[in-house]
Amino acid sequence: MALGNSNTNAQARGKNKPVAVKRRKEVVAAKSYNTMNGSKRQTRSACGVNSVSGLTQRYTHNGTAAAPDVGDKVYSRARASDKFVLEPGHYKVGPFGKSFYSIEINSSGVVASRTTCAR
Repeated sequence: MALGNSNTNAQARGKNKPVAVKRRKEVVAAKSYNTMNGSKRQTRSACGVNSVSGLTQRYTHNGTAAAPDVGDKVYSRARASDKFVLEPGHYKVGPFGKSFYSIEINSSGVVASRTTCAR
């Protein structure tokens, strides 16, 4: 006869199930999100970032257009979780056709403004 309660292990394994389900829902919800290349966070307009070598990050957003617009949430990972929204600041994103944008992210991870960059 083993020491301890045999249900102890079952309870420990089952504890994380809600977390796994939540993560799965975040991934499934983000499947319809748009992905884009972007720069690291800047303190002011990111239009000065090099369009070729400076867009090293991969971001996703919940907007319907290819480019994020004012009011869209932008995430650092393809997960629909506020845990992964971008930090407040400016980011250069693109290319969208021949256009690049500098987007300003507010403290909620939402695009507050979008400026077209002159390449």
